Amino acid sequence: MMRFRKSMYIAPSVRNPRKIKWKLRTGRGSLDIYVMVLNHDSGKLEYFHNGMLKQKILHNRDMDIVGLAGTTGECIELIERMTADAHDITGQYDIYRYLMQV
Repeated sequence: MMRFRKSMYIAPSVRNPRKIKWKLRTGRGSLDIYVMVLNHDSGKLEYFHNGMLKQKILHNRDMDIVGLAGTTGECIELIERMTADAHDITGQYDIYRYLMQV
């Protein structure tokens, strides 16, 4: 099941996040959007092109979308920002634990 976090990290190139969320929920997707997902099984943060959400293997997976970006470079920048925020708030570099608290 796909859930969007209330406190999402959104890259500057993502113009209309509300519309992007609607497209992702309805299975339409977008050519230039990468999603950042919390993997509850491994406790890690993953990012991939939104087209991957159409794969059957991901349909039954429990995932929280925590970020949207336009390129892989922006994904890395958002991860850097998440890491800095995690360290500032918790004193540790554990992004998973930080995002579960926020």
